[in-house]
Amino acid sequence: MFKKKTKRYVTLDLNEYIVRAIVMAGSDIEQAAVYEYPLNKDIFENDILVEEMALYETLKTIIELWGIKRYNVRFFVPDSTVMMKTFEHPSDVTSAKLKGYVEMELGQTIHLPFSQPLIDVYDFKPDDGEAVLFAAPSEEVNKIAGLLDDLHLNPTTADVRSLATIRFLENTVGLEERLSYLIAEWSISGVSISIYTGGKVEFLRYQTIDTLKEKWQSKEDNNEISFSYEGQLEEYQSQLIDQIAEIDRILNFYRFSLYKGEKAVDEIIILGDSPEMDYIASEMIANFVTPVKHIDDSQVQVYHPNLKSKHIPLIGLVYREA
Repeated sequence: MFKKKTKRYVTLDLNEYIVRAIVMAGSDIEQAAVYEYPLNKDIFENDILVEEMALYETLKTIIELWGIKRYNVRFFVPDSTVMMKTFEHPSDVTSAKLKGYVEMELGQTIHLPFSQPLIDVYDFKPDDGEAVLFAAPSEEVNKIAGLLDDLHLNPTTADVRSLATIRFLENTVGLEERLSYLIAEWSISGVSISIYTGGKVEFLRYQTIDTLKEKWQSKEDNNEISFSYEGQLEEYQSQLIDQIAEIDRILNFYRFSLYKGEKAVDEIIILGDSPEMDYIASEMIANFVTPVKHIDDSQVQVYHPNLKSKHIPLIGLVYREA
């Protein structure tokens, strides 16, 4: 959504529970440093920043600990704020000119539910007369960018998490152009869902998981943060079952409402930093006819031995051209 070429930069992932980063001092991701730091539970409400000063003080501490002052920063737009819109464009508008075309057409032939949006345009198949617009309200993105700037960091790229995840999958395990994939990325408090077919995002949604932050406790071990649920685990797992059921409804909507029974999702890919990923995987594999592939640490480490599945979106940010 805004970017500048750089070599020394940080890819930053912020959510309700943790801040996670890959710090790139050069172009080789295998030489990158990896960090994470737990966040106070009142800083974010769902994925929206509500306590700016508290995050400012936390980031100030982190910058010193990690030695990243004056680094450029790539970060994610809050998942819940992102909307996707497919649009048609004249044949003489090239991929390089699409963003300018959209900016001129906003409020004319292209309409969004908020003013002053930050936009990114993806032309997955050049010359087909169709492209995809991703937009988010500038207010929420600028909160993060403003804090980073105040702390002598340089925000250069705001990306969509689902696109970063797709970028990782395309560059590693591979996605076949003829197949349709539902990709679900699970965190403690939400699940990002996209459907990707033949180089094109067809569906995008973020769903919150109803859980009390106070029931999640963090623990640090060997510079890694893990989380455990302090209540009855079954009550949280029941929320996961609700989300799995919603994914089933999305599969049916895609097949029967969008494609009248003529096309279906061929494979479900699941990943994420949820402490219950094994439970999620077992439930989905047992209950779905559609094949389910769980991208775990071992599959990531085939390509990046120093990284894990929880780093997938950050790796996708590294893969993005500066």
